[in-house]
Amino acid sequence: MNRAFIAHHRTVAKKTAIAFGVMFVMMVGFTALGFKVLMMDDLFAVATGIGMISIGCVGMPWSMLGCLFSLMDMGK
Repeated sequence: MNRAFIAHHRTVAKKTAIAFGVMFVMMVGFTALGFKVLMMDDLFAVATGIGMISIGCVGMPWSMLGCLFSLMDMGK
């Protein structure tokens, strides 16, 4: 019977840091797209743009914190 594979904690931290890094890039893009949508002349587009900007602004700090904590876990 084979033993279960358990990943090393540095491998898990590296993959988590990559995921949070990708999430940070996506949040920056989401915020930039929100600004582009905000500049349209339709009221629905303005409301959608404000919502996209707020989601991006909330997601960016959390993704930076998650990436930072994952990088700190890699150093152990």
